[in-house]
Amino acid sequence: MCDIFIARVQPYITKQLLGKKMHKKKFALIIIVFVHTLFVNSLAAKNSADRQFEFASTLFQQERYKTSITEFQRFLFLFPNDTRNLEAHYQMGMAYQKQKQYVFATEQYHKIIQRTPEKKMRIQAVFALSECYQARKNHLMAKSVLESLLQEIKQTHTQDDIHYRLAWIDIKKNQHDSATTHLNAIQNSSKYPIDTIKHAIETKDLPKKRPYLAGMLSTVPGLGQIYCERYSDATLAFIVNGIIGWAAWENFDQQRPGMGTLISFFGMGFYSGNIYGAINSAHKYNLRAEKKWVNHLKSKADSTNTPFWEINNGNK
Repeated sequence: MCDIFIARVQPYITKQLLGKKMHKKKFALIIIVFVHTLFVNSLAAKNSADRQFEFASTLFQQERYKTSITEFQRFLFLFPNDTRNLEAHYQMGMAYQKQKQYVFATEQYHKIIQRTPEKKMRIQAVFALSECYQARKNHLMAKSVLESLLQEIKQTHTQDDIHYRLAWIDIKKNQHDSATTHLNAIQNSSKYPIDTIKHAIETKDLPKKRPYLAGMLSTVPGLGQIYCERYSDATLAFIVNGIIGWAAWENFDQQRPGMGTLISFFGMGFYSGNIYGAINSAHKYNLRAEKKWVNHLKSKADSTNTPFWEINNGNK
């Protein structure tokens, strides 16, 4: 009886066991294919990201800045979790900066500063951000971002770089006492031409024009412009005001007081403009002299004041 039961049940058991073995083989094969597919896709994605980033970087090196920005944006969209995203933002900022689109460059640098705890990248972004603010004539913000960085950085060489850049911002704004303070705060003075800059500040004696004197001289049309060395403007002011004055006089002399008054009324506008123009010319003369002095000092004494983003790009 037992033999009969075994003979009937054995084929069923054998079939079930074989079925389970086949099922396990199929399952194992599916797992292998799945893992292999993931690995291949991951490798392909990495290679694609590498190619995209390298292509965008190559465009930047070729000075095709507008196109490189587009390709970096494509990289950020396709690979949002790539570890080079902050570097992509940085290169986009540099590309905008090269095109003098400082507002867009500022946005990129702010993204880096807000997102990265890595000090080197933050320092690069802050230095570049300060350069953008200077280019936008916002010297207050240019100093502010550097001063904030100075509070959190402990490395002496970086602190020296910050003080040096702050000194140059003050020099450009004619704030020489503050500039000297920053220069004195630099610990590794051998790295920078501090003595040369301080000597230039101490012996600074620029030729300047006095705005109020230019205005007073312009009571005689053109004389204030001559004082400011703007001879063509002086000639024009003298001729225009002379003709208007002569025309008004002639009308009064010919008993046409209405026309003479009207001409005199319009003539006062030209006469006032002559005085204002002379005062403005004096201010411009002084600004040009100041800018010329700063540029001469930079070319003579400062071999390290190239914008940080240019230095960094050149070293890559």
